[in-house]
Amino acid sequence: MFTLVIYDITEDDLRNDVANACKRYGLVRVQKSAFLGNISSSLRKELIATLNEIIKSTENNIQVYVICRSDLSLKVELGKPFRGEESEMLV
Repeated sequence: MFTLVIYDITEDDLRNDVANACKRYGLVRVQKSAFLGNISSSLRKELIATLNEIIKSTENNIQVYVICRSDLSLKVELGKPFRGEESEMLV
């Protein structure tokens, strides 16, 4: 299953910590504040615990979604494609 992490974080250091955690768990950036990857449920649980630790006691927001491959294939992308890091790997 694919894991999508989106976040709204105002502090640069926390935002960088979240991005780095997502990368460590095998997700790739698909938007400036969104990471996506195909990881196991056990890794997803670890990632969620890590992200929770990063933003605990703050007013920031992180959302984690689980998406199956068939639902992901229904994705519609409008406008200029985001080409950052290894986002092409998810095509």
